[in-house]
Amino acid sequence: YPIVFSPQDSDTLYVCGNKVFRTRDEGMSWETISDDLTYADPDTMGGSGPLTIDTAGAEMYATIFSFLASAHRAGTLMAGSDDGLVHVSHDDGGSWTNVTPPGVEKFSQVTSLVESPHNDGVVYMTVARHKMGDYAPYVYKTSDWGSNWERIDGSTGAGGSGSAIPDGEFCRIIREDPNREGLLYVGTEMGIHVSFDSGDNWQSLQANLPPTPVYDMVVKDTDLVVATHGRSFWILDDLTQLHQLAEEPTEIESAKGVVFAPRDTVRTPPDLFADFWGSQGGKNYHVTIGQNATFYLEEAETGHKTKRVLDAGTDLIPGARVTYWLGAKPTEPVTLTFLDADGTEVNTYTSDIPSDKEDRSGLYCTADEGMNSFQWNMRHAAGPKMMGAKNHGQSKGPLVVPGEYEVRLTVGGDTTSARFNLLRHPAVETADADFAEQRDLLLRIQSKLDDAVGAINRIRRMSAQLTELSERDGTDDDTAEQAKAVIEKLSAVEDELVQKEFTSPGDRLHYPIRLFEKLTELVPVVDCSDNRPTSQSYEVLDKLGGLIDEQIAALDSVVDSDVAAFNSTLAGADVPPVGA
Repeated sequence: YPIVFSPQDSDTLYVCGNKVFRTRDEGMSWETISDDLTYADPDTMGGSGPLTIDTAGAEMYATIFSFLASAHRAGTLMAGSDDGLVHVSHDDGGSWTNVTPPGVEKFSQVTSLVESPHNDGVVYMTVARHKMGDYAPYVYKTSDWGSNWERIDGSTGAGGSGSAIPDGEFCRIIREDPNREGLLYVGTEMGIHVSFDSGDNWQSLQANLPPTPVYDMVVKDTDLVVATHGRSFWILDDLTQLHQLAEEPTEIESAKGVVFAPRDTVRTPPDLFADFWGSQGGKNYHVTIGQNATFYLEEAETGHKTKRVLDAGTDLIPGARVTYWLGAKPTEPVTLTFLDADGTEVNTYTSDIPSDKEDRSGLYCTADEGMNSFQWNMRHAAGPKMMGAKNHGQSKGPLVVPGEYEVRLTVGGDTTSARFNLLRHPAVETADADFAEQRDLLLRIQSKLDDAVGAINRIRRMSAQLTELSERDGTDDDTAEQAKAVIEKLSAVEDELVQKEFTSPGDRLHYPIRLFEKLTELVPVVDCSDNRPTSQSYEVLDKLGGLIDEQIAALDSVVDSDVAAFNSTLAGADVPPVGA
């Protein structure tokens, strides 16, 4: 039965039985403000079935099942019963008027009465008659507090000519989007349907929601939160693309490709986790908390690891969600490009995914006909991959700073764009200049790491060529020995730049780190919080960066002398030279 607070006075609470009751003193006393607003048919008010005595009450009728207190008009109340009556009062229960639509038969269940958040007098109503063997959808709308009603479910019985809610899906709840007038969501016995035109046309909004009865839902900011019967809570994140579809549906459907403006998103690190030591039962544990309420406990004394998952849903992936529409599956790759407020490119993603997994790098976007989505991790472009590295991850680009951004969708030469904002976290007071300084230093670190990876990749390419030549049938001993000598000089430089023995995480406990690993460790020091970098961070970069530059210069020297000399040896043997 409904329990509703007054929108104008939080001390006023309404509770419904067969009548409406009101308290203004937190339940210390109650007053009855209506007569019986049900049919009160004696046949529906018994306490047991014909075969077995049952006082649970599930089969009993004559109760007000839905109730609203108007947010637009103080004192206006509307009640709908589970046996088919609708009443309205405009004087806070002083008098009531029967406004039941003519087509609502006795023993119909008024499953919801929902006021429009946009217009005074507009109320939506869902009615169910499944208990009477009628599974049709019944959705009504009034613009004058029930004096006149119209069916808006689109069914034949409603006289509709548009796309209807499917027959057999009786309705339990309706909501109008508070951010877009005329955008309606209906929860049925099988799922969710949406109308962009105040109920003239309906279509499924099921997506990956299991077929399930939807008993209630609410739009929270720009998310749709759904309560189901037996399938838990579900959230449809980010309704902003539906808002934009409601504005120009025809133009969007006829376009080759359209990118929708992402909703403003709080700029938070996308790889948040907790890592700390704790104790329980006299034992010390190392605790790691990941996403989706997953806990990893490692016992300090024994190293025994335990994984625990709380009974919780799936976390929303952090980042800015980009939604885009493709009129047909394109024959050319699709690209998404992100730019800052000055028009400088931050990162670009393509749908052209290499077939070889070893050639893949970073994130890719999809290019499917219809709606596509992409979760931007709010980072600058990642660095190059290190060849043959199993335990040296690709460096992530730094987080972008809060501010305005643009996303461009390119489909076969056609480009559309949309702007959005990455918002400062409400708990962060970092100045814009400090954000920018942190980003600039991280980009400098990444640039130097890229230089190191570039040098390491050059060494490994040349070493592979030299090894292949030295082991090739027909290579004379002198040439093979010269190749091995060059490999040794290249390897000496590589050994200073990177620890080649890192092939598994445990290797870090057995082998010393080199320049690449040392500089990599500076990144979490700089970006561990939203603050201006310390002076020491600059000093570490200058020192390690200088040492990396020395090794790159040493590599150039080996290439200019030893590799060049070896290539001269190969020149007369009709063998391709070793490339740097």
